[in-house]
Amino acid sequence: MRTKYASTRFSIVKRSKGQSAVDAASYISRSVLVSEYDGKTYRPKYHEDLVHCEINLPEYAPEEWLDRAVLWNSVELNEKQKNAQLCRTLKAALPNDWSYELAEETVRDYVQRNFVSKGMCADWAIHDSVNQNGIHNLHFHLMLTLRPVEENGKWGAKQRKEYILDKDGNKIRNKSGRGFKSRAVDVNDWNEKGNSRKWRKDLTDTINVVNDRIGLPEYWEHRSFKELGLEQEPTRHLGPIASALERKGIRTEKGDANRAIMEHNQTLQRARMFYDIAWNSVKNLEKWEQEKAAEAAKNAAEKKAGKMAGDIPATQEGEAEQTAVGSIQKETSGTKEVSVFAAMKNEVLEMLECILAAFGRLHLPLIQAPNLKKVSNRAALMDIENVRRFVEEKGIDSFEALETFAVQQEASKKEAEEICNRDGREIRRLKELSEAYAAYAPYIPIRNEYLQKKGIAQAVYHSQHKKELETAKELRIPVYELLREGEKFTPKKWEAQIKELTQEYEKQSRRYGRSTVNLAYVELLRHNRKIDEREQKNKDQSQSRQHEKMDRGQEQKKKRQEMGL
Repeated sequence: MRTKYASTRFSIVKRSKGQSAVDAASYISRSVLVSEYDGKTYRPKYHEDLVHCEINLPEYAPEEWLDRAVLWNSVELNEKQKNAQLCRTLKAALPNDWSYELAEETVRDYVQRNFVSKGMCADWAIHDSVNQNGIHNLHFHLMLTLRPVEENGKWGAKQRKEYILDKDGNKIRNKSGRGFKSRAVDVNDWNEKGNSRKWRKDLTDTINVVNDRIGLPEYWEHRSFKELGLEQEPTRHLGPIASALERKGIRTEKGDANRAIMEHNQTLQRARMFYDIAWNSVKNLEKWEQEKAAEAAKNAAEKKAGKMAGDIPATQEGEAEQTAVGSIQKETSGTKEVSVFAAMKNEVLEMLECILAAFGRLHLPLIQAPNLKKVSNRAALMDIENVRRFVEEKGIDSFEALETFAVQQEASKKEAEEICNRDGREIRRLKELSEAYAAYAPYIPIRNEYLQKKGIAQAVYHSQHKKELETAKELRIPVYELLREGEKFTPKKWEAQIKELTQEYEKQSRRYGRSTVNLAYVELLRHNRKIDEREQKNKDQSQSRQHEKMDRGQEQKKKRQEMGL
């Protein structure tokens, strides 16, 4: 199991630093927002990495705050001070092997438990950015309000005044003598020093529980390198400006510092590796010397006792384990390399070729892609060889054929989902019925015997078996609630039905999964087609403007010639 060190960053948006809550909300939601406090319009620089965004509100918060612009403008306008603290933010990494759907479910649960349930308004978004090497970075941003919400739906106070008392419980006069000494006390525990560590630990615990549930062999560690006793140095946070410059290939001071830190850490890791190798070698040498000394002592004792073995030929150690792997050479054919798209020329593959030529990689749809959200291995989905194989195997030679294929897969997926829902309900009913009947079955003979008796004999039997008959009555209710009309007690038949239905359920689940993956490929192809059409349109417009500019230049040149200039 591999270990991943959690990456989290808590911070406070402060007006004294020229920061804005509306600006931060615009950034994480990739939407255009207007601030009523400073009158500025904030436009995000990026939008293609947005996977999901939503707002969660606590009790008493008005529904209108579900509108991002209303919520954060309300926060901004409520804070009057020029050095006001506006909100708390968190940026945290998520496992790249998670599906988008699973990431949404997990982040929503984490936010609800740790923040919304405590009274904070939460605005969060999931991003999946891709670097120049095509490596994904699934992470989420979270914005939290700092004021509680009163029962009337208004913002409450962050702090309250508390008078300082003497040993007798009386107020203490201040130096001026006109008032009393006091201090500001937080109205809640949201600003406690250990919260960031507590929230970080809860996030890693949540990730580890989910990883264990889905069978992902990855353990997330919340403790720092220092706490773990590691000599590694953590890298520094780049920030949006330095990150943007680094993405463009422009070196920054922070980027250079991180590269130096990573090089230093790699040197430490190599030194630790060589140290471990040397230490193990010394230990193995000591063990070998001890074994040789013990063997020599044993041989000497046997020789002295006259028990030395005869002329037994020594064997070459490991002789039987020699293989011909080293002598086998892989035969390489002299076939020429074939282009990815040489085998089949169609408009879908030609579109992909244009995208690769323009960007070097495929683009991933994030928002309007319900099927892609269910796929966890997005790297495999974006692999050009896999996309090519998909197009060829499904016989998709045009975008019309792609849409026809999509309709077929939607129908197949819907049918599989309906069968799974139907069989799933029946499997649950039969399992509950089997369990209820298993609990009721031991009391059936007692109840039947009671019903067969009449009069005084029945009354006597009831007094002797009152507890068993009452239990039978209670256990009989769920059994008959689950039994269908005309259905009899047939536990063996139920068991056979459960087995048969489970096999069909698993078959349809696989069918549903295949259709989902196929539709995810369809969404990928549709998205890249839109990008290709947009690029082609921009290219045509650029060429048109160039031609117009050349024509105007020629006309001006002709006019100057006519005027004799």
